[in-house]
Amino acid sequence: MGMARVVGEEKVKLRKSFVKPWMGIKYLFKKPVTIKIPYEKMEPAPKYRGFHTLDWKKCVGCNFCGQICPARAIEMTWIEVDGKLEKRPHPKVDYGRCTFCQFCVDVCPTGALGFSESYILTTGGLDEELELYNWVPINPKKVQELNERFGDYRFPVERIEKKPDGTYIYHLRDGSKVEFKIVGYGLRPPKKPQPKPADKPAEGKDTSKSETKEE
Repeated sequence: MGMARVVGEEKVKLRKSFVKPWMGIKYLFKKPVTIKIPYEKMEPAPKYRGFHTLDWKKCVGCNFCGQICPARAIEMTWIEVDGKLEKRPHPKVDYGRCTFCQFCVDVCPTGALGFSESYILTTGGLDEELELYNWVPINPKKVQELNERFGDYRFPVERIEKKPDGTYIYHLRDGSKVEFKIVGYGLRPPKKPQPKPADKPAEGKDTSKSETKEE
């Protein structure tokens, strides 16, 4: 079996041309192949694998989606809505890692996890804007409603407001809001904070009566 031989650059004969540099001018008069995202849109193919949707009522918190995800982009999240803890954890998707393979959708036993045809998500890079890349998917009916109304296949949430107590407010594109509180992560329910025990009086001392000084 013969070995490949690399020819040195000094032995390569270059043919000089005065025409080739000017051939690039023809592309100045052609229409660009790229589009100006997010100002322009491109119609996706049917059943395009875009952003995820989630029916919280159907989700049983099995974590099949998190186990099969090759990019480890899914984290099970415990959510509190109107002061009431959800019975099961729900997946939260990190779009900084997601490869849109949709293995998670295929493996979901209840069909709770789905995907939309929306694919445009652009930000200016600010910290509050980057919150959009790490979100708990919302109801598929609401995402479909937004797509039918706007028709530009953009991310359904305009802004995510995060409060110090763990409350998240999703400001949707139509002005409505989705509000919930994240109280923990993982498959096990978060532990409830135990109340601090009251201070016990020291033994041998009667604190029922206040001491007074006699003159």
